[in-house]
Amino acid sequence: MAVSVCGVLAGHWLTYLVVAPAAGARTAILHETGHAYLGMANDLALVLALSALATMFIAQLTGRPPEQLRGLTGRVVRFQVGAFVLLEVLERITAGSPVGELIRAGVLPVGVAVQVGVGVVAARAIRWLFRTADRVAAALARAAVPARRAASPSPVREPVFIPAERHLSAAGVRGPPSLA
Repeated sequence: MAVSVCGVLAGHWLTYLVVAPAAGARTAILHETGHAYLGMANDLALVLALSALATMFIAQLTGRPPEQLRGLTGRVVRFQVGAFVLLEVLERITAGSPVGELIRAGVLPVGVAVQVGVGVVAARAIRWLFRTADRVAAALARAAVPARRAASPSPVREPVFIPAERHLSAAGVRGPPSLA
């Protein structure tokens, strides 16, 4: 969610860059439409997004089940577009600017298109992050398992017959029976 919030603000910045490319005009539009809070909001969103990315990476790395990735792009894009539209409407209402200017000035159509693009990039970044965490976890698992030493084959020893010492004495050797 924090990644998407950062995406909304990045898309917001890009939208006004497209709608008003001249810095002076852009500053005037932002001032008139209730965007004075953006500096602090952007800083906060960046910190939250980085924290969220780190949390997702660690969660994936430690083997906790990841968020379901199916439909991730659609969810991120829907959130970002909805949040952007709501943000713009609330900014205009708060500043006392006409809400209809959003369409006439091109902010809403450009902003929605930008949010879709940023949402797709954000979803890809999340997928990449999960894949990277999986690879790091696999590498760490391989490194943690001690390498097996190849057992040196011990030579097969065949039993060697060593005859017992023979003592040739009358008491120790039996002979054929006597004929006497």
